[in-house]
Amino acid sequence: MSTKEPMPAKAKGGEFRHPMLDQARKLAQEGRPEEAAQLLVTLAEKVKPYEKGQLLAFAADFLCVSDRDRAAGLAEEATRAAPELPQAWIALSNVLLEKRDRNGAIAAALHALDLPKINPAQLANLGRQLSRLGQDAKSLEAVKKGYELSGRALNLAPPTLRVALQYADWDLSGQITAMLAREHAHGKTAQIGETPRTHVLWCGDDATNIAVISNFAEKTFPARPPLVQKPWPHDGKRKLRVGYLSYDYRDHATSLLAMGMMRHHDRDHFEWYGYCTSFDDGSAMRRDILSRFDKVRTFNKVSDMDAAKRIAADKVDILVDLNGLTEGTRHGILAWRPAPVQIGYLGFPGTVGGRFVDYIIGDEHTVPQGAEALYPEHVIRLPHTYQINDYRARYLPPRPARRPEGLPPAGAPVLGMFNNVNKLNPEVWGAWMKIMAAVPTAVLWLLQPGDLAREHLVAATRAAGIDPARLIFAPRMKQEPHFARLQYCDLMLDPWPYGGHTTTSDALFAGVPVLALRGTNFASRVSGGLLRAAGLPGLEQADIASYIRQAVHLLNHPDECEKIRRYLLRNRMRLPLFDAPGRTRHLEAAYREAYVRALRGQPPSHLTVREKRKPAPAAGPLDAGGER
Repeated sequence: MSTKEPMPAKAKGGEFRHPMLDQARKLAQEGRPEEAAQLLVTLAEKVKPYEKGQLLAFAADFLCVSDRDRAAGLAEEATRAAPELPQAWIALSNVLLEKRDRNGAIAAALHALDLPKINPAQLANLGRQLSRLGQDAKSLEAVKKGYELSGRALNLAPPTLRVALQYADWDLSGQITAMLAREHAHGKTAQIGETPRTHVLWCGDDATNIAVISNFAEKTFPARPPLVQKPWPHDGKRKLRVGYLSYDYRDHATSLLAMGMMRHHDRDHFEWYGYCTSFDDGSAMRRDILSRFDKVRTFNKVSDMDAAKRIAADKVDILVDLNGLTEGTRHGILAWRPAPVQIGYLGFPGTVGGRFVDYIIGDEHTVPQGAEALYPEHVIRLPHTYQINDYRARYLPPRPARRPEGLPPAGAPVLGMFNNVNKLNPEVWGAWMKIMAAVPTAVLWLLQPGDLAREHLVAATRAAGIDPARLIFAPRMKQEPHFARLQYCDLMLDPWPYGGHTTTSDALFAGVPVLALRGTNFASRVSGGLLRAAGLPGLEQADIASYIRQAVHLLNHPDECEKIRRYLLRNRMRLPLFDAPGRTRHLEAAYREAYVRALRGQPPSHLTVREKRKPAPAAGPLDAGGER
């Protein structure tokens, strides 16, 4: 090793430390994984085997998405160099899962779990990985062990919570959320380091959400020198150029929604660019949505800086990020400011931390008047609902002649809940058990959550004095057969504080009434906004007691559920909720207004797009008052 090169050192717990490791992390953070990995591979040739294993494991992690084959080779070499190193086996498990070698990924993860040198942070990491691999009991065991061994360290609370929610371990999740709420109240948001998606599953406070997410974005995505500092000239004749950036151009719910824009966008006055950061999953959805753009650029193996330079070279007037801070985000591209106007839409319900995003898109329900003052971005409000639903392009299959397995004979009320189990909590479950107790013939039809979560739900049901046989678990299936079976549901129950989004609009499309609790933040207000856009404001309740009473009333008066069903099926092609062409026109109007402001040298401002025509029908069969 050169005498000018700093000598390696070890951190607490034996983790390798070296200035080049920090440099590599910085490169990876900038979206330059190949350079980051190569830096570590070069350094790995100059150190001892155990340290070599650590460096190669880091390199494999950096390449896990962009170059899976090389990442697999590096991870395997890491396990050979340091077979006792948990980090090497965890890296190997990660990359094998990316390569769709599920069995190999499970074997590597379980091997890591048994290694004596595994530390609490690695146990937490491993718990999340085992969850992805369907090893439910092992996953929960790993995060619990890591959390306890750490002395219940604050920084390990979020990953532990994520797994606890996934398996409905409400004793553990309740302890953690109570502690996190106290710590946030005491100003320790930065020390906690929650990730956005898990945080909004339990916290329904807008101000706390925005503080947590802004902190995450600032720590994860450093500011960069802006590539574009003023709008591209526009003579009023050229087309306005809009780019959509997404990791979800594949068989994914975001693409399903985004198709509503792409099928109806104005091509006479706009030019549409698709910036794809995801792998090719071979799906028809990917081929279809990418075919809708005028130009497509693929950035899955391109650094954030180079991707931003390409977008700037395209002279895109408006860049719309469809991911937010969700899995696969390339928010670092936006940090370089490759477009004069940058907007966040659709992929995440709420703020993305501002800084590189000028606007987020909501509506008057998800961001009510006055709430915009909390946001670091400026808010664009669309009429009716911000969500774009292209159900006019979809076919509602007839209800199957045979009732789905486990459902009772016709006449027994069927309550439905097809959100992921991580949206549930004891307060929600307690309310639903009161509904079940008041309507003894009703069953609760749930999406199959996995064996461990199912065991926990059964135990919670039994503890509430309800026969667990009244829980019916539905297998996951493709959208068309799912729409068909949904029609056997009498009433869909929305959880809180993170309610249904696509699941709510799916149910309404199938003619199923959805009962929601009035929300207190963006994520919890979506269902209420969708109900209003469907002309059914009376299905949004002001408090839990009203929610329970309304559910019991509707189940005891099936004729009212049937009226709502007929109303939805008769009017769904005319309801604002399902008006994808109209929503697309509203989006385009917002894009124009935002860009005109930029051209005039005006700063971003909160914008409200107005409906130019009266929607029909204006209201559904329930009164607007809500509570009976």
